[in-house]
Amino acid sequence: MNQEWVQEYDLLVSTLGMEYSRKYSIVEPSDIKQILWMWFVTHPNKYTEWSKLPPKDKEKLIAKSLRNAALKYCEQEKARKFGYDMVDLYYYDPSVIEAFLPSILADSYEIPSKIQDLNFKFGKSGEVTDGNNWLVLRSDIEKAFNKLAEAKQNILRLRFTTDNYEWNDLAKELNISADGARMRVSRAINSLIRVLGGWRTYNDTDNLEAKDEEEEDDTRA
Repeated sequence: MNQEWVQEYDLLVSTLGMEYSRKYSIVEPSDIKQILWMWFVTHPNKYTEWSKLPPKDKEKLIAKSLRNAALKYCEQEKARKFGYDMVDLYYYDPSVIEAFLPSILADSYEIPSKIQDLNFKFGKSGEVTDGNNWLVLRSDIEKAFNKLAEAKQNILRLRFTTDNYEWNDLAKELNISADGARMRVSRAINSLIRVLGGWRTYNDTDNLEAKDEEEEDDTRA
């Protein structure tokens, strides 16, 4: 192991190991840390090129890549333990959250009708009931929702428990503009995704193309 990496990123790696182990209790912090150190070993070109950037930009890119590596590993371990395939995982796209929240808030276990549309969006085929993978995803989202601050829970309840919903209705309820209402809902969903562990992982190869992907991912924050 390159001692420069260890000295520079030991605190970050340890912090992420603990953070993602809390979110994925089935995974040990030491295992996550090992995966994160392997990122440096398998991405020497990125580290070298990013080291030429201003320190702030370098740290941002490396931190995002390490978070992505931790999330991907934890999701793989979770899939292995619960017996479903990674190809069946939707990850935490906002549209997935929005598809599940109405049934979660209504305490319903019927398959949301929008899931079939999501299959098409994410390039899936076949029945979504195979292995009841959607139940695992629903359970994760429900647990994350219950961890949100009460104010953000209430925003999402107002948004996703009313049929024929109009943004103006929420705006009037909150005494803000329709754009302001959309922003609050978006922030609440993003907070829920952060509790879940993060957004969908990207294909991380040892080149600079991932920089653009990470910057695009950052717009979702």
